[in-house]
Amino acid sequence: MGSSNFAILQNSESVELLLEKINLLKKEIESLTASIETNNLTISRLEEANQIRYIDLDKRIHLLETKLLFEETQDEESSEQSINPLSGLIEEDIDSGEFGLWSNSMKLLDNSRYSEAAENLRLLILSYPNGTYAGDAYFWLGEIYLVQEMFEDSSEILNAFVSKFDDHPRKADGLYKLALAKINLEELDSAETLLQEVISNYPNSGAALLAEQDLIKLNSQ
Repeated sequence: MGSSNFAILQNSESVELLLEKINLLKKEIESLTASIETNNLTISRLEEANQIRYIDLDKRIHLLETKLLFEETQDEESSEQSINPLSGLIEEDIDSGEFGLWSNSMKLLDNSRYSEAAENLRLLILSYPNGTYAGDAYFWLGEIYLVQEMFEDSSEILNAFVSKFDDHPRKADGLYKLALAKINLEELDSAETLLQEVISNYPNSGAALLAEQDLIKLNSQ
């Protein structure tokens, strides 16, 4: 009887020890799960921050290009006026021209007045479909729609951009932004194809680096 009680006591202690180990393992798993979720959130935030920096840098480049072009235009006008003093008597409404629309669009964009910038860009596209800034207008209109989470509109405009302006210097960016629109529309196969196109055709671009990150994330879903 005594040995039987001792065996029962031993078994009881073993069960308690086993339960204690199970509880410890549960706590470790919960801690690891929380750590993984925190890391995933951190990575997601870093990716979002990288995309924001990328968009902001691209916008600043555009604004700098516009500023330089505006200065060149002013220099040419000053030179023309010094050669022909009567040229200054001819009134020209620069805001009604293509460059005026483009310059105003960039100023509005820089001040985050997206709806007004979009309206200007739409007018530029309608008025000057084959103009100097037509490609840039399509690109930035698609970008604005993306920021405003108007993904259908963004997809339509960016698709037109990459189709119409094959040699545009921002073709890689356009493809990448189009992929983002497709991801938000849950057209994942199209998005994956676009991301792979960016990586394959523009391997040294900033868009390719972001495309690689998004492709990894897409394939892990």
